Amino acid sequence: MWHGENLSHTVESFFSRLDFLRFIIFVFLGFILSRIIMFQIIKGDQYRTLSETNRIIIYPQPASRGIIYDKNMDTIVNNKPSFTVLFSRQTLTDTEVGNVITNVSKHLSIPTETLLNKINLSTGKNFSLIKIAEDISKNRALRIAEKIPQLPGVVVRIEPVRVYKWGNVAAHITGYVREVSLEELTRFPNMKSGDLIGKDGIEREYDEILRGVDGGSQVEVNAHGIQKRILETVSAIDGNSIVLTIDKKIQNALAKNMEGRTGVAIAIDPYTGGILGLYSSPSFEPNAFISKSRQGQISSYLKSNKKPLLNRALQCQYPPASVYKMVTAFAGLENGVINSETIINCPGFIELGKYKKRVKCWAKNGHGNTDIIGALAYSCDVFFYEFSMKLGPTKLKDWAERFGFGKKTGIDLPSEEKGLIPDKTWKKNKLNQDWYDGDTVNMSIGQGYIWTTPMQIAQYVCAVANNGILFRPFIVKKIINIKGETVYEKNPQITNKLDINTSNYNLVKQGLIGAIHYGTGKNARIKGLSIAGKTGTAQNPQGENHSWFVCYAPVEKPKIALVVFIEHGGSGSTVAAPITGKMLADIFDKHPETTVVNEKIEEELE
Repeated sequence: MWHGENLSHTVESFFSRLDFLRFIIFVFLGFILSRIIMFQIIKGDQYRTLSETNRIIIYPQPASRGIIYDKNMDTIVNNKPSFTVLFSRQTLTDTEVGNVITNVSKHLSIPTETLLNKINLSTGKNFSLIKIAEDISKNRALRIAEKIPQLPGVVVRIEPVRVYKWGNVAAHITGYVREVSLEELTRFPNMKSGDLIGKDGIEREYDEILRGVDGGSQVEVNAHGIQKRILETVSAIDGNSIVLTIDKKIQNALAKNMEGRTGVAIAIDPYTGGILGLYSSPSFEPNAFISKSRQGQISSYLKSNKKPLLNRALQCQYPPASVYKMVTAFAGLENGVINSETIINCPGFIELGKYKKRVKCWAKNGHGNTDIIGALAYSCDVFFYEFSMKLGPTKLKDWAERFGFGKKTGIDLPSEEKGLIPDKTWKKNKLNQDWYDGDTVNMSIGQGYIWTTPMQIAQYVCAVANNGILFRPFIVKKIINIKGETVYEKNPQITNKLDINTSNYNLVKQGLIGAIHYGTGKNARIKGLSIAGKTGTAQNPQGENHSWFVCYAPVEKPKIALVVFIEHGGSGSTVAAPITGKMLADIFDKHPETTVVNEKIEEELE
């Protein structure tokens, strides 16, 4: 039998080697199959997502914030298109990133190191878009856009940028926007790093309404980060716009006449509570917060001892001084402690307690025999001292609270303080002291432990002007969508009706008219305009007295109530009153009278 050629390997050894080869092949195929099962089935979703991420990038498109208008649809805040350069390193190596950024820096005239620092400081992932330059010129943007095929990861985009057209004239009304902080990101999970958020004023109070909804595009890129095609685009939805109660003419009048002073002016509609003008001085330039090139200007605001970022209308609290005397007058009249025939002699002081401690009137020689009308017109302290002790602190506080003092007005602006109306319990708990007659007489003329905000004073003057109706102040008139349709309109909200006796109201009104015609408010007189007003000079142990003036006009049917407060201004009659007169003249197109008050008033008022 033939067994083949005489080989060195037997047939049995051949089949043994063939079986080993088959085993190796089966093991190799099993390994491949197991990896396929691992990648395609067990971890299929994970790797599929990773693959998609590597080739698809989301390019967000910010929505435009809504426009802010005044009551006559004059634009206060708008948006403008701005060219922005963004970068995503994607799968690029450090060397490739350096080359791309070096080329971009040449077109931007920004040092390469500056751009690389922005990228390295970013906490985002490789496929996150990092803003490396903003508000660049159109020519620069076009030059970079032309080079996009040679600049992997670079995106040139048009973004809306806020423009505060009224600038510092309305800064404390509008507020401003800035990039969302880490703390805000935790509070607002729907926001992302780099988003803008309102930081103060209307921008903050109505941020969600103004903000809108961002859109974006899904863009396919190759392994080198070059854009291949747009897969899907979702359009941004612009935010709703807001119409304010502010009147441009009135706002400009307040700003013009407060220039160079520290204080606040508020104009308000007595029959709705709508804010017609609000100017806190010194003001600031809100456009400075938009550009990163103006960080020095922002730093100067933060360091200034005049605190320009502070909205003094809401965030500062002051003793109201003699502008508060109408509260005391109404309390005395409505409780029957005084009436139209009450006469009190003012020798220039009263004596309190067994030690006969003298509490002085502002007029050193006194006002003689005075009734309620004269007491308001000449701001006689002694008149209010005398009957307030009969009235007592409890009833004084009750009437203060009826006029809205001691609590926030509820205006639709942020960071409002509530002030303080003290009583026996408060003094005992806070200072561990008893309440004395001296506390009562101080309270009767708006001094002592009383603290109020200028906005509370504005709300109170409205109620005096309209015979006892307390409105919640408001500054947003309505909200409109991108089609111009009204989606919300504010109706005046009454918070209290004081139901003051008409005869008592008329007595107080006559006193306020008298203050303008012959009393401490003569420096606010306007030819051809009837005004009712009250001066106030708040004692300030830290320095010069504060100056107040409040009024409403025309007396017959008030169109405006006005509050002017000057920090460390001195006399209400010689400082705040003439400033108010100039404002009214600008508002009503009149000319202020040139009045010189008598020497006694010039020396020291109230």
